[in-house]
Amino acid sequence: MRETQSLNGVWSFQIDRQDHGERQRWPATGLPEAQSVEVPHIWQREAEHVQYCGTAWYERKFRVDHWPQGKRVFLLFGAVDFQASVWVNGSFAGVHEGGFTPFEFDVTEALLPGAENRLTVRVYDPQDNAEIPIGKQGSWYTRISGIWQEVTLETRSPRFVRHARVNPDIDGSVANVSIEVSGGGLGDSLIVEYRVTEHLSSSSELALAQAAVQGDESKLAISIPGAKLWSPETPHLYDLTVTLKDSANGSVVDEYQTYFGMRSIDFSDGQLYLNHKPLFVRGALDQAFYPDTIYTAPSDEWIQDEIRKAKEMGFNLLRKHIKVEIPRYLYWADRMGMLIWAEPPNVVKWSGQSQRRFRDELLGMIRRDYNRPSILIWSLYNEEWGLEWDLANDRDKQEHVVALYDEIKRLDPTRLICDNSGWIHVKTDINDYHRYFVLPEQTAEWKADIDDYMAGNPESNYVKGYSPNGEPIIVSEFGVWGLPSVQKLLDHYGQAPSWFANLGDDTHREDFKMPLTAYGNFSKFQLDRIFGDMENLSVHSQRRMFRAVKSLIEEMRKNPRINGYVVTEFTDIEWETNGWMDYTRSLKLGMERAADFNGGLIVMADGLTRNMWSGENQAADVVISNHDLRRLQGVVRWEIPGTGVGGVIPVEAGNEAHVRLSEAIRFTAPLVEQASFQTLRLSLELDGVVAAANEEELTVSPRRRSLDGNAIKVVYPYQMDDAFRGLLEANGFTLTNGFESANSVVTSVLDDSVLAYYRDGGRVVFLAEEGDRLSDKGQFTFRELVRGESWDRTSSFNYVDPAFFEGIPLRHEMGWEMEGLYPDYIIPFSNYNKLGGTVGRIVYMFGNEMLAESSEIVSGYFQGWIGQAGGSLVVQRSERGRLVVTTWKLKEQYGSHPIATQIVHTLLMN
Repeated sequence: MRETQSLNGVWSFQIDRQDHGERQRWPATGLPEAQSVEVPHIWQREAEHVQYCGTAWYERKFRVDHWPQGKRVFLLFGAVDFQASVWVNGSFAGVHEGGFTPFEFDVTEALLPGAENRLTVRVYDPQDNAEIPIGKQGSWYTRISGIWQEVTLETRSPRFVRHARVNPDIDGSVANVSIEVSGGGLGDSLIVEYRVTEHLSSSSELALAQAAVQGDESKLAISIPGAKLWSPETPHLYDLTVTLKDSANGSVVDEYQTYFGMRSIDFSDGQLYLNHKPLFVRGALDQAFYPDTIYTAPSDEWIQDEIRKAKEMGFNLLRKHIKVEIPRYLYWADRMGMLIWAEPPNVVKWSGQSQRRFRDELLGMIRRDYNRPSILIWSLYNEEWGLEWDLANDRDKQEHVVALYDEIKRLDPTRLICDNSGWIHVKTDINDYHRYFVLPEQTAEWKADIDDYMAGNPESNYVKGYSPNGEPIIVSEFGVWGLPSVQKLLDHYGQAPSWFANLGDDTHREDFKMPLTAYGNFSKFQLDRIFGDMENLSVHSQRRMFRAVKSLIEEMRKNPRINGYVVTEFTDIEWETNGWMDYTRSLKLGMERAADFNGGLIVMADGLTRNMWSGENQAADVVISNHDLRRLQGVVRWEIPGTGVGGVIPVEAGNEAHVRLSEAIRFTAPLVEQASFQTLRLSLELDGVVAAANEEELTVSPRRRSLDGNAIKVVYPYQMDDAFRGLLEANGFTLTNGFESANSVVTSVLDDSVLAYYRDGGRVVFLAEEGDRLSDKGQFTFRELVRGESWDRTSSFNYVDPAFFEGIPLRHEMGWEMEGLYPDYIIPFSNYNKLGGTVGRIVYMFGNEMLAESSEIVSGYFQGWIGQAGGSLVVQRSERGRLVVTTWKLKEQYGSHPIATQIVHTLLMN
């Protein structure tokens, strides 16, 4: 019935910096200095326009040779960012603002049938975008402007179906359909025929029914006997064809098609239920930027490949972050069974105009995507963006959020609503949190955050006067960075891409967010000596990322009160490199094994001592997280390969989602000749088949008391406490109480007497783990790292040169062998900011880059693209002396921690 003509393809395009095209009558006369572009088009794809904001023009000539009699012709735009003014043959058709949702104009009267027509579009995207829905384009990443989605002509009858909405009732096996009818000409003499078929199978009729049109709408409950439910495992779709007929003669007036799925989503007592079955969210935040096409997926095949990879890594949900996702992506999510958490693009400024625009885009998103079964959750706000970060104290904004929640719930009762994702809630169906920690560095803090804050005190995540009511707890943002291969990016682009300089606004242009920073700092801070080149650094950075996100997720999976999580993020976006895939969609190192800790069924060890002395007795729990609710009857096998240590644990736990076997793993740490890395491997076998596998990193070290035979063993523990002195003696050192007889000095005080000893040829180990709390620290200053939750710190990387500590199991990227030893302070090389005072004002602090020229950097720290750099173990030398300064937590761990003990011995002996 309807006929369409695509207007995608080659258009004329012209930048209009002076915004004089309308004054000069370009819609009537044409674009005077145009270039050819391919629409859909984002003008920032052209290097010369990558930072341009303002006015630009598009023009396309076309013919309409076949025009059914009595039909109207509509011009449809998928999305134009931001404001589109449209002319056809010089006649003004209309204006639309809002860069993410579709719009249309009836252009029948302006068209010339059988002749050439001119379509002209003026696009305006202002630089001052605080009051328009933008998401993160232009603020964090490359800006988006232009006709960036499809353009289509469509013929319709004067009386036509404008929209159809399906509310599935899975209990009654009924699809409740309501339609909107627009236009005029036939009054109420219309009937509606509803036809349900299998998706993409028009001959497989499942239901056929009729209803009358009453005014401008029609409603009908359509029974689908034995309806198949939609789920990620069985993403079954139905097609719905709505046909308008003239009730007088039965002639077809209009035909409209959509599709839907039969599914339900609700919650009770902290648990999500999909189709009345428990649902556990394993999601990834997806901002849907692309290396070449920026904001649109290159092809359907690209989309399908992404979703396949997501499923293979264990994900069942993608949170489409502050972007109205393109229809084709959502279609394949529906087809392939990927859950979607949808979220509108934010504004920045709180004003009447910005809220109107924001609401328009939100409602447009919901209207366009209402029938998509993959979408389970609508977000309203993300972290109070657009509410100016004052929801807790502003009653007007609280009332606004409550009213918006109520409006959307009335509009769409089939989905859940998150009012303010990640931050404090007012009225919500999801109690979600955005919590950024790094592991292994912050293991204790992360466990406490899960157990005591998120799971233990959900009331604290609500505005005063509001309280939780059984909403599921979801950690909807967390994650850690892993640098990609720079060479691979250069090969892909053929040169350094423009975003290497960071194309975001000034609020997101710190040094560590600029890939160009790495070019100078890699050698400046001696990373070339430790890693060789950037490619090797990226390997170790990705290993660090894998270790961190594995551990972050496992800690959440161990707590049954956490109903799910959404990791930040699915892919890298330009400079932000916390994706499980890089920007070109290649899996990062180790992520081919992500399902071991991110799959529906996983097995874990809990309470494990990571660094052991030979002969120590050890015990750990076995925890099984069973999101798939499989029947757990089988065994867990565990071993430390090559040591003879292992065992078999019977499992009989029915279909429980969470199983803990207390101290089921027991062993004595194996005897080893040299300190070494070891691995604990676990596998869960069900019906004789491995259903889940996992492994954990360990070290085992031999106990050695005596240091006899070594040349340096007389140590002066200057102003060290009796406990530390006793441990040195117990480990074979001879202690002295004066500088003169000491072969080496260990101290937490760098005063004039220690510095004099160093200048005179002495060897000093300065244990500076207390940083700026030390009153005597010589010429050194320290930067305290953020102790608690911190997005910036998730980009951090602690590293060491293992060659300096020969014989001690240390990784370049510092892993679990350093558990408990990671520094709270570093020696800053880069300038940095800190929050000062009770009001949290930013205080600008200074680093000392010259230390990289005067010192050997054995261990260091940086954030992101080698910004915010500092040292955690540096060596300085006088004519004959050596000064080692370290902020590693060695003093408090010496004697008990095997790695700390060996490190101290090496520093004192070598």
